[in-house]
Amino acid sequence: MFIVATEVNEVLKLAYETANGTLRDQDVTLANLRNRATGLLGAVAIGTSFAASVGLLTTDPGSQTLPAWAGWTMLVLVIFIGGTVMLTLWPTADWKYGVQAAALLANSARSIDDVHQQAAQAMVAAAASNEELLNRRFLAYRVGVVALILEVVVLVVGVLLV
Repeated sequence: MFIVATEVNEVLKLAYETANGTLRDQDVTLANLRNRATGLLGAVAIGTSFAASVGLLTTDPGSQTLPAWAGWTMLVLVIFIGGTVMLTLWPTADWKYGVQAAALLANSARSIDDVHQQAAQAMVAAAASNEELLNRRFLAYRVGVVALILEVVVLVVGVLLV
């Protein structure tokens, strides 16, 4: 036997829909961040290729075009950036996507207001958990971008000092 709801609390329904939208937005944000991290990895590959060509090309045999300290510093930065990209791209085991249909079905005898309230509370908690994971990944991405800028600075300074 199903309970027919004659009146739905619109505030609870709005809270449910908003929490559900927040979880969807977080999932899209994570996907976009991962795309940016992939782009960062591509930028590092281009920078490394350019640095290698600068370090290898010279008009005078035996002359140095890039100081050893610059090469080693850039190597460390490339490895570091790779780590930040890996951290950003790594699968997220604790990611919450929303309320499971089985949980909603288990509450089919309850009023729709109770179900909306319980589901909205669960999704708000899931969104808070996801927010922590997103913030850590954004931090890793930002640190990687700063390291990429440092890599370019080291390359330019190294070329200018030779």
